[in-house]
Amino acid sequence: MENIQILVSQLLVMFLLMAVGYACFRLKYLNNVGAGQMSLILTRIVSSCVIINSFQREFDPSLVIVLLEAAGCAIFAMGLSIVISHLLFRADGPHKNFADKRMCVVFTNCGFMALPLLDALYGSYGLFLGSAFIAVNNVLLWSYGVSQLCRDTTPAQKIRNAVLNPGVVSVAIALIFFLTSFELPTIPATCISYLASLNTPVAMIILGAFLAQCDLRSCFQDKQVYFVTALRLLILPLITMAFFLLLPLDSTLRNTMLISAAAPVAMVCSMFGQVYGTDYLFSTRTVAVSTIFSALTIPFIIALSSLIGG
Repeated sequence: MENIQILVSQLLVMFLLMAVGYACFRLKYLNNVGAGQMSLILTRIVSSCVIINSFQREFDPSLVIVLLEAAGCAIFAMGLSIVISHLLFRADGPHKNFADKRMCVVFTNCGFMALPLLDALYGSYGLFLGSAFIAVNNVLLWSYGVSQLCRDTTPAQKIRNAVLNPGVVSVAIALIFFLTSFELPTIPATCISYLASLNTPVAMIILGAFLAQCDLRSCFQDKQVYFVTALRLLILPLITMAFFLLLPLDSTLRNTMLISAAAPVAMVCSMFGQVYGTDYLFSTRTVAVSTIFSALTIPFIIALSSLIGG
């Protein structure tokens, strides 16, 4: 129960920070260009620093095993999402925006939303495990995700995109540091730590500014938004939880992966949709609705997991 209280308290803090971002946008302290620039700083620099900072720990062979287990859990969770999304939203079916719906079902906000929660619950160890989910997410985003939205992507481009992106590169650097027990000197280590601490407030302010640009009334009038949101926040996390409970997983590892898998729809679904000219407005509505409802569903999923699995 203590973890649930921490989780709910952290979610309330995060939504208050979102309210700050919402107000800043409405008061014109922040515009769309500024929010986009902050998003670039967050995804390219701050998130990378979070991952590198979480790997600054003494090498322990047992941690390598746990990290591999975390990566396996992430692959299962995202693989399940891909299979379900392809069954429900077929290219030859009635859904013209099938690619956007697949994106919304598959990709979670495991960076912006999950990392602050993992930090609050489990500290640097939670961030360490969460980085495995982010690495798998980024590989799939730049390969599978881009191929869904842009059919002209070549195999070489898919491989390059999957490998050369900030999330995977930062995990690779962090792994090298961890496996070689390399400790950064005090000054760069402090700089990285300061930048990593920006993750929660900056991410939530950006999300708040993002929500301020949505017509929430129209968001709640789209039945397909509710369907995709239910898949993303409840149905898939519950199936994933059932599978995890069958495995001899440590409760911390299980809950860490569940939080990442139960996070709302990733903002990048809307951003990529806009770049590739698909139905990004649907993704935008789904991001908004799923982010709001995640305040209820994430504590529910973790409470249920703790109740059943201990």
